[in-house]
Amino acid sequence: MKRIVIAALGLAATVACAASPYDQPYSIITIDRIKTADYHMLPVFVNRVDGENSVERNKHVVAPGNHEVVLDLAPRGGFHLPTQQTIALTTEPCVRYNMAAIVENSISQEWRPVIRSTEPIGECAAKFKLTASAK
Repeated sequence: MKRIVIAALGLAATVACAASPYDQPYSIITIDRIKTADYHMLPVFVNRVDGENSVERNKHVVAPGNHEVVLDLAPRGGFHLPTQQTIALTTEPCVRYNMAAIVENSISQEWRPVIRSTEPIGECAAKFKLTASAK
């Protein structure tokens, strides 16, 4: 009988520790997949958020608040190494942030990260009865 109680308590502790990021209001930091005619705007890779690599490729589910986001830009013509930028980003609950890069010109590796767009996450807002405020 004792073994069953101990096993049940161990299982309950494991389930309690395995909380999902979707159990509370959340934000998503991801890449912008919409093609653009602006040749200065390029897609990036979301490398890390707050020092943690992504579980899902280029998609980070985070709690609302301040975050440090590391973005990578693939090498362009004539260059062999990718470049990396780190930005501070304050996220709001139930909002998706689509990241991109703006290159200064085609003959250098200089670029700056931008939030290309934000959009409300409808299922998050409905689940937590919030009004998502995308800009």
